[in-house]
Amino acid sequence: MIRDIVTYDVNSRSNPKVLTTPTRKVTDFSAEETVNCIRDLNDTLDELIRTEGNKRGAIGLSATQIGVDLAISAVQLGDRRYVFVNPEVTEQRGKDRLFRIGCFSLYEYRAMVRYNDDVTVSYLDENGDPRTVDLKGDRSCVVQHEMDHLEGMLLFDRARLTGGRLFVPRESKYRDGKVPLKNCGLFAELRRRTGRADVQSAAEYYSSLFNDYTDLAAYAAKAAAEHEDLLKKIRAAAPDGSRVLEVGNGIGFLSAALAGEGYSVACVQTDPDRADMAARVCEAGGARVKVFCSAPLEADGFYSAVFACEVLDELEDRAFCRTLAHLASLGDRVVLELPTVWEISNALRGSEHLRTVAGWKKLIERSGCGIEDCYVCGHGGSAVFTVKRKE
Repeated sequence: MIRDIVTYDVNSRSNPKVLTTPTRKVTDFSAEETVNCIRDLNDTLDELIRTEGNKRGAIGLSATQIGVDLAISAVQLGDRRYVFVNPEVTEQRGKDRLFRIGCFSLYEYRAMVRYNDDVTVSYLDENGDPRTVDLKGDRSCVVQHEMDHLEGMLLFDRARLTGGRLFVPRESKYRDGKVPLKNCGLFAELRRRTGRADVQSAAEYYSSLFNDYTDLAAYAAKAAAEHEDLLKKIRAAAPDGSRVLEVGNGIGFLSAALAGEGYSVACVQTDPDRADMAARVCEAGGARVKVFCSAPLEADGFYSAVFACEVLDELEDRAFCRTLAHLASLGDRVVLELPTVWEISNALRGSEHLRTVAGWKKLIERSGCGIEDCYVCGHGGSAVFTVKRKE
Protein backbone atom coordinates (compact mmCIF):
# COMPACT_ATOMS: atom_id res chain seq x y z
CA MET A 1 0.00 0.00 0.00
CA ILE A 2 1.30 3.46 -0.93
CA ARG A 3 1.34 5.76 2.10
CA ASP A 4 1.57 9.53 2.41
CA ILE A 5 4.98 10.89 3.35
CA VAL A 6 5.14 12.34 6.85
CA THR A 7 6.55 15.86 6.56
CA TYR A 8 8.14 18.35 8.91
CA ASP A 9 7.01 22.00 8.82
CA VAL A 10 9.81 24.31 9.95
CA ASN A 11 7.21 27.02 10.66
CA SER A 12 5.39 24.88 13.20
CA ARG A 13 6.24 23.95 16.76
CA SER A 14 3.97 20.90 16.71
CA ASN A 15 5.35 18.39 14.23
CA PRO A 16 4.89 14.60 14.06
CA LYS A 17 6.99 13.09 16.86
CA VAL A 18 7.66 9.98 14.78
CA LEU A 19 10.18 11.99 12.72
CA THR A 20 12.20 13.18 15.72
CA THR A 21 12.08 10.12 17.99
CA PRO A 22 14.51 7.17 17.78
CA THR A 23 12.85 4.05 16.38
CA ARG A 24 12.31 0.65 17.97
CA LYS A 25 14.50 -2.25 16.94
CA VAL A 26 12.74 -5.03 15.02
CA THR A 27 12.66 -8.30 16.97
CA ASP A 28 9.79 -10.20 15.32
CA PHE A 29 9.88 -10.44 11.53
CA SER A 30 6.58 -12.32 11.39
CA ALA A 31 4.69 -9.63 13.30
CA GLU A 32 1.93 -7.97 11.28
CA GLU A 33 3.37 -4.53 12.05
CA THR A 34 6.77 -5.50 10.60
CA VAL A 35 5.38 -7.24 7.53
CA ASN A 36 3.03 -4.36 6.71
CA CYS A 37 5.76 -1.77 7.23
CA ILE A 38 8.19 -3.48 4.85
CA ARG A 39 5.47 -3.95 2.24
CA ASP A 40 4.23 -0.36 2.44
CA LEU A 41 7.74 1.05 2.55
CA ASN A 42 8.61 -0.74 -0.71
CA ASP A 43 5.33 0.28 -2.35
CA THR A 44 5.79 3.93 -1.37
CA LEU A 45 9.41 3.97 -2.54
CA ASP A 46 8.34 2.49 -5.88
CA GLU A 47 5.89 5.37 -6.27
CA LEU A 48 8.56 7.93 -5.38
CA ILE A 49 10.91 6.49 -7.99
CA ARG A 50 8.13 6.65 -10.55
CA THR A 51 7.34 10.29 -9.79
CA GLU A 52 10.68 11.67 -8.60
CA GLY A 53 13.23 9.53 -10.42
CA ASN A 54 16.56 8.08 -9.35
CA LYS A 55 19.20 9.90 -11.37
CA ARG A 56 22.16 9.29 -9.07
CA GLY A 57 21.40 5.61 -8.66
CA ALA A 58 20.48 5.86 -4.98
CA ILE A 59 17.17 6.81 -3.37
CA GLY A 60 15.69 5.80 -0.04
CA LEU A 61 12.84 6.02 2.44
CA SER A 62 12.59 5.14 6.11
CA ALA A 63 9.75 3.78 8.21
CA THR A 64 9.41 7.02 10.18
CA GLN A 65 8.58 8.80 6.93
CA ILE A 66 5.47 6.66 6.51
CA GLY A 67 4.55 7.04 10.18
CA VAL A 68 6.00 3.83 11.66
CA ASP A 69 8.58 3.91 14.48
CA LEU A 70 10.47 0.78 13.44
CA ALA A 71 14.17 0.65 12.48
CA ILE A 72 13.55 -0.18 8.81
CA SER A 73 14.66 1.61 5.64
CA ALA A 74 14.21 0.75 1.97
CA VAL A 75 16.85 1.96 -0.47
CA GLN A 76 17.15 1.54 -4.23
CA LEU A 77 20.83 1.28 -5.22
CA GLY A 78 21.04 1.06 -8.98
CA ASP A 79 18.82 -1.82 -10.06
CA ARG A 80 18.78 -3.51 -6.65
CA ARG A 81 16.39 -2.89 -3.75
CA TYR A 82 17.74 -3.20 -0.21
CA VAL A 83 15.65 -3.42 2.95
CA PHE A 84 17.80 -2.38 5.90
CA VAL A 85 16.48 -3.59 9.25
CA ASN A 86 18.33 -2.48 12.42
CA PRO A 87 21.27 -1.18 10.32
CA GLU A 88 24.63 -0.12 11.77
CA VAL A 89 27.79 1.33 10.25
CA THR A 90 30.43 -1.20 11.26
CA GLU A 91 33.45 0.12 9.36
CA GLN A 92 34.58 3.46 7.93
CA ARG A 93 37.39 3.49 5.37
CA GLY A 94 36.95 6.75 3.48
CA LYS A 95 36.96 10.46 4.20
CA ASP A 96 34.27 12.59 5.76
CA ARG A 97 33.09 14.82 2.92
CA LEU A 98 30.24 17.14 2.09
CA PHE A 99 27.18 16.00 0.19
CA ARG A 100 24.41 18.27 -1.10
CA ILE A 101 21.17 16.40 -0.35
CA GLY A 102 17.45 16.79 0.14
CA CYS A 103 14.80 14.87 2.06
CA PHE A 104 11.23 13.90 1.19
CA SER A 105 10.10 14.96 4.66
CA LEU A 106 11.60 18.44 4.12
CA TYR A 107 10.80 18.55 0.44
CA GLU A 108 11.62 22.12 -0.52
CA TYR A 109 14.94 22.29 1.33
CA ARG A 110 18.50 21.15 0.76
CA ALA A 111 21.55 21.04 3.03
CA MET A 112 25.26 20.38 2.87
CA VAL A 113 25.91 17.45 5.22
CA ARG A 114 29.02 15.47 6.01
CA TYR A 115 29.26 11.67 5.88
CA ASN A 116 32.08 9.18 5.47
CA ASP A 117 32.20 8.27 1.78
CA ASP A 118 33.30 4.61 2.12
CA VAL A 119 31.58 2.49 4.77
CA THR A 120 30.39 -1.02 5.58
CA VAL A 121 26.82 -1.35 6.86
CA SER A 122 25.63 -4.44 8.74
CA TYR A 123 21.90 -5.10 8.82
CA LEU A 124 19.15 -7.69 8.73
CA ASP A 125 17.21 -8.18 5.51
CA GLU A 126 13.43 -8.48 5.23
CA ASN A 127 13.65 -12.16 6.24
CA GLY A 128 15.76 -11.44 9.32
CA ASP A 129 18.98 -12.80 7.79
CA PRO A 130 22.22 -10.92 8.66
CA ARG A 131 23.86 -9.06 5.77
CA THR A 132 26.66 -6.59 5.11
CA VAL A 133 27.16 -4.20 2.21
CA ASP A 134 30.04 -1.90 1.25
CA LEU A 135 28.92 1.56 0.14
CA LYS A 136 30.83 4.41 -1.48
CA GLY A 137 30.10 7.97 -2.56
CA ASP A 138 26.49 9.01 -3.05
CA ARG A 139 25.24 5.55 -2.12
CA SER A 140 27.03 5.78 1.20
CA CYS A 141 25.42 9.18 1.77
CA VAL A 142 21.88 8.00 0.97
CA VAL A 143 22.03 4.97 3.28
CA GLN A 144 23.52 6.96 6.16
CA HIS A 145 20.85 9.63 5.69
CA GLU A 146 18.17 6.95 6.04
CA MET A 147 19.91 5.66 9.15
CA ASP A 148 19.70 9.19 10.59
CA HIS A 149 15.93 8.98 10.21
CA LEU A 150 15.93 5.84 12.33
CA GLU A 151 17.68 7.82 15.09
CA GLY A 152 15.13 10.64 14.92
CA MET A 153 17.66 12.92 13.23
CA LEU A 154 16.43 15.15 10.41
CA LEU A 155 18.38 16.87 7.66
CA PHE A 156 18.92 20.09 9.60
CA ASP A 157 20.14 18.14 12.65
CA ARG A 158 22.85 16.50 10.56
CA ALA A 159 23.77 19.81 8.91
CA ARG A 160 24.20 21.50 12.30
CA LEU A 161 26.94 19.02 13.27
CA THR A 162 29.25 20.86 10.87
CA GLY A 163 27.75 24.32 11.26
CA GLY A 164 25.49 24.04 8.22
CA ARG A 165 21.88 25.07 7.74
CA LEU A 166 18.98 24.27 5.47
CA PHE A 167 18.66 26.35 2.34
CA VAL A 168 16.16 26.81 -0.46
CA PRO A 169 17.79 26.16 -3.87
CA ARG A 170 18.18 29.44 -5.72
CA GLU A 171 17.64 27.94 -9.14
CA SER A 172 14.10 26.74 -8.54
CA LYS A 173 10.63 28.21 -8.93
CA TYR A 174 8.14 27.28 -6.25
CA ARG A 175 4.40 26.78 -6.39
CA ASP A 176 1.82 24.99 -4.25
CA GLY A 177 4.45 23.86 -1.75
CA LYS A 178 6.11 21.39 -4.13
CA VAL A 179 9.48 22.20 -5.63
CA PRO A 180 11.17 22.43 -7.94
CA LEU A 181 8.86 22.81 -10.93
CA LYS A 182 9.96 24.50 -14.16
CA ASN A 183 13.03 26.67 -14.07
CA CYS A 184 13.00 28.64 -17.34
CA GLY A 185 15.52 31.08 -15.88
CA LEU A 186 13.29 32.21 -12.99
CA PHE A 187 14.79 32.39 -9.52
CA ALA A 188 12.91 31.81 -6.32
CA GLU A 189 12.41 34.68 -3.92
CA LEU A 190 14.84 34.44 -1.04
CA ARG A 191 13.10 32.86 1.90
CA ARG A 192 13.80 32.87 5.59
CA ARG A 193 11.93 30.53 7.89
CA THR A 194 11.60 30.66 11.65
CA GLY A 195 11.16 27.80 14.02
CA ARG A 196 13.33 24.89 14.97
CA ALA A 197 15.15 24.71 11.65
CA ASP A 198 17.54 27.55 10.81
CA VAL A 199 17.20 28.25 7.09
CA GLN A 200 19.68 30.11 4.93
CA SER A 201 18.73 32.35 2.10
CA ALA A 202 20.07 31.23 -1.25
CA ALA A 203 22.48 34.18 -1.36
CA GLU A 204 24.00 33.13 1.98
CA TYR A 205 24.29 29.55 0.82
CA TYR A 206 26.12 30.30 -2.40
CA SER A 207 28.39 32.88 -0.77
CA SER A 208 29.51 30.30 1.82
CA LEU A 209 29.58 27.23 -0.41
CA PHE A 210 33.10 27.81 -1.69
CA ASN A 211 34.57 27.67 1.79
CA ASP A 212 32.84 24.34 2.48
CA TYR A 213 34.87 22.42 -0.09
CA THR A 214 37.87 21.54 2.02
CA ASP A 215 39.29 19.20 -0.65
CA LEU A 216 38.52 21.13 -3.82
CA ALA A 217 40.84 19.11 -6.06
CA ALA A 218 39.21 15.83 -5.03
CA TYR A 219 35.72 17.24 -5.51
CA ALA A 220 36.61 18.62 -8.94
CA ALA A 221 38.05 15.26 -9.99
CA LYS A 222 34.90 13.49 -8.80
CA ALA A 223 32.64 15.90 -10.70
CA ALA A 224 34.67 15.44 -13.87
CA ALA A 225 34.65 11.65 -13.50
CA GLU A 226 30.85 11.64 -13.18
CA HIS A 227 30.61 13.35 -16.57
CA GLU A 228 33.44 11.55 -18.35
CA ASP A 229 31.09 10.54 -21.18
CA LEU A 230 30.39 14.21 -21.87
CA LEU A 231 34.07 15.18 -21.62
CA LYS A 232 35.03 12.47 -24.12
CA LYS A 233 32.61 13.87 -26.68
CA ILE A 234 33.88 17.41 -26.11
CA ARG A 235 37.45 16.24 -26.67
CA ALA A 236 36.35 14.47 -29.85
CA ALA A 237 34.60 17.62 -31.10
CA ALA A 238 37.41 20.07 -30.28
CA PRO A 239 41.11 19.74 -31.18
CA ASP A 240 43.58 19.79 -28.29
CA GLY A 241 44.21 23.30 -27.05
CA SER A 242 41.34 24.87 -28.99
CA ARG A 243 38.68 27.24 -27.68
CA VAL A 244 35.63 25.77 -25.92
CA LEU A 245 32.66 27.46 -24.26
CA GLU A 246 30.53 26.04 -21.44
CA VAL A 247 26.98 27.37 -21.13
CA GLY A 248 25.25 27.26 -17.74
CA ASN A 249 28.41 26.09 -16.04
CA GLY A 250 27.17 25.57 -12.48
CA ILE A 251 30.22 26.31 -10.35
CA GLY A 252 32.76 25.54 -13.03
CA PHE A 253 34.17 22.08 -12.37
CA LEU A 254 33.85 20.83 -15.96
CA SER A 255 35.39 24.03 -17.32
CA ALA A 256 38.24 23.67 -14.84
CA ALA A 257 38.80 20.06 -15.91
CA LEU A 258 39.10 21.01 -19.59
CA ALA A 259 41.34 23.99 -18.82
CA GLY A 260 43.60 21.63 -16.91
CA GLU A 261 43.95 19.57 -20.10
CA GLY A 262 45.18 22.59 -22.04
CA TYR A 263 41.98 23.88 -23.64
CA SER A 264 41.26 27.61 -23.84
CA VAL A 265 38.03 27.66 -21.86
CA ALA A 266 35.34 30.25 -21.30
CA CYS A 267 32.11 29.72 -19.41
CA VAL A 268 28.98 31.81 -19.27
CA GLN A 269 26.42 31.92 -16.48
CA THR A 270 23.33 34.11 -16.13
CA ASP A 271 23.39 33.86 -12.32
CA PRO A 272 25.99 36.35 -11.00
CA ASP A 273 26.49 34.39 -7.77
CA ARG A 274 27.34 31.23 -9.67
CA ALA A 275 29.51 33.10 -12.15
CA ASP A 276 31.51 34.47 -9.24
CA MET A 277 31.65 31.02 -7.67
CA ALA A 278 32.95 29.47 -10.90
CA ALA A 279 35.67 32.09 -11.16
CA ARG A 280 36.85 31.34 -7.64
CA VAL A 281 36.67 27.56 -8.11
CA CYS A 282 38.75 27.72 -11.29
CA GLU A 283 41.26 30.09 -9.73
CA ALA A 284 41.67 27.88 -6.67
CA GLY A 285 42.30 24.88 -8.89
CA GLY A 286 44.91 26.75 -10.91
CA ALA A 287 42.77 26.61 -14.07
CA ARG A 288 42.73 29.63 -16.38
CA VAL A 289 39.09 30.02 -17.35
CA LYS A 290 37.34 33.15 -18.54
CA VAL A 291 34.05 33.41 -16.67
CA PHE A 292 31.48 35.99 -17.63
CA CYS A 293 27.88 36.68 -16.72
CA SER A 294 25.62 37.42 -19.66
CA ALA A 295 21.88 37.41 -20.26
CA PRO A 296 20.97 37.06 -23.05
CA LEU A 297 23.89 34.84 -23.97
CA GLU A 298 26.81 36.53 -25.66
CA ALA A 299 30.26 35.19 -26.40
CA ASP A 300 33.56 36.67 -27.49
CA GLY A 301 34.32 35.08 -30.82
CA PHE A 302 33.97 31.62 -32.31
CA TYR A 303 34.64 28.32 -30.55
CA SER A 304 35.60 24.83 -31.66
CA ALA A 305 32.93 23.44 -29.35
CA VAL A 306 30.14 24.82 -27.18
CA PHE A 307 28.81 22.47 -24.51
CA ALA A 308 26.05 22.37 -21.91
CA CYS A 309 25.37 19.74 -19.26
CA GLU A 310 21.69 19.33 -18.34
CA VAL A 311 20.79 22.96 -19.00
CA LEU A 312 18.74 23.21 -22.19
CA ASP A 313 16.35 20.47 -21.04
CA GLU A 314 14.76 22.99 -18.66
CA LEU A 315 13.52 25.12 -21.57
CA GLU A 316 10.20 24.93 -23.35
CA ASP A 317 10.36 23.53 -26.89
CA ARG A 318 10.52 26.83 -28.74
CA ALA A 319 13.09 28.27 -26.37
CA PHE A 320 15.14 25.07 -26.65
CA CYS A 321 15.22 25.26 -30.45
CA ARG A 322 15.98 28.99 -30.45
CA THR A 323 18.79 28.61 -27.89
CA LEU A 324 20.36 25.61 -29.59
CA ALA A 325 20.36 27.41 -32.94
CA HIS A 326 22.13 30.35 -31.28
CA LEU A 327 24.71 28.09 -29.65
CA ALA A 328 25.36 26.45 -33.02
CA SER A 329 26.19 29.90 -34.41
CA LEU A 330 28.87 30.37 -31.73
CA GLY A 331 30.85 27.21 -32.38
CA ASP A 332 31.72 24.61 -34.92
CA ARG A 333 29.91 21.95 -32.86
CA VAL A 334 27.60 21.84 -29.86
CA VAL A 335 27.81 19.00 -27.33
CA LEU A 336 24.76 18.52 -25.09
CA GLU A 337 24.04 16.18 -22.21
CA LEU A 338 20.26 15.75 -21.88
CA PRO A 339 18.18 13.60 -19.49
CA THR A 340 16.13 10.83 -21.04
CA VAL A 341 13.26 8.60 -20.02
CA TRP A 342 15.18 5.52 -18.93
CA GLU A 343 13.44 2.39 -17.64
CA ILE A 344 11.29 4.05 -14.99
CA SER A 345 11.32 7.88 -14.91
CA ASN A 346 14.48 9.79 -14.05
CA ALA A 347 12.78 13.00 -12.97
CA LEU A 348 16.00 14.57 -11.71
CA ARG A 349 15.24 17.97 -10.18
CA GLY A 350 11.71 18.11 -11.57
CA SER A 351 12.41 21.13 -13.81
CA GLU A 352 13.39 19.09 -16.85
CA HIS A 353 11.41 18.02 -19.87
CA LEU A 354 12.08 14.30 -20.09
CA ARG A 355 12.11 12.62 -23.49
CA THR A 356 13.30 9.44 -25.05
CA VAL A 357 16.48 9.63 -27.10
CA ALA A 358 14.30 9.64 -30.21
CA GLY A 359 12.27 12.52 -28.76
CA TRP A 360 15.37 14.63 -28.20
CA LYS A 361 16.57 13.87 -31.72
CA LYS A 362 13.35 15.21 -33.21
CA LEU A 363 13.55 18.39 -31.15
CA ILE A 364 17.21 18.96 -32.06
CA GLU A 365 16.37 18.57 -35.74
CA ARG A 366 13.58 21.15 -35.34
CA SER A 367 16.25 23.66 -34.29
CA GLY A 368 17.89 23.43 -37.71
CA CYS A 369 20.85 21.42 -36.43
CA GLY A 370 22.07 18.07 -37.64
CA ILE A 371 23.09 15.28 -35.25
CA GLU A 372 26.59 13.92 -35.80
CA ASP A 373 26.70 11.60 -32.81
CA CYS A 374 24.46 10.34 -29.99
CA TYR A 375 25.79 8.40 -27.02
CA VAL A 376 23.63 7.03 -24.18
CA CYS A 377 25.65 7.35 -20.97
CA GLY A 378 26.60 4.20 -19.15
CA HIS A 379 25.00 5.33 -15.88
CA GLY A 380 21.64 5.68 -17.62
CA GLY A 381 19.24 8.57 -17.51
CA SER A 382 21.04 10.85 -19.98
CA ALA A 383 22.41 11.00 -23.49
CA VAL A 384 25.19 13.07 -25.05
CA PHE A 385 24.53 14.60 -28.46
CA THR A 386 27.08 16.18 -30.79
CA VAL A 387 25.27 18.51 -33.19
CA LYS A 388 26.22 20.96 -35.92
CA ARG A 389 24.33 23.69 -37.69
CA LYS A 390 23.11 22.59 -41.10
CA GLU A 391 24.61 24.50 -43.99
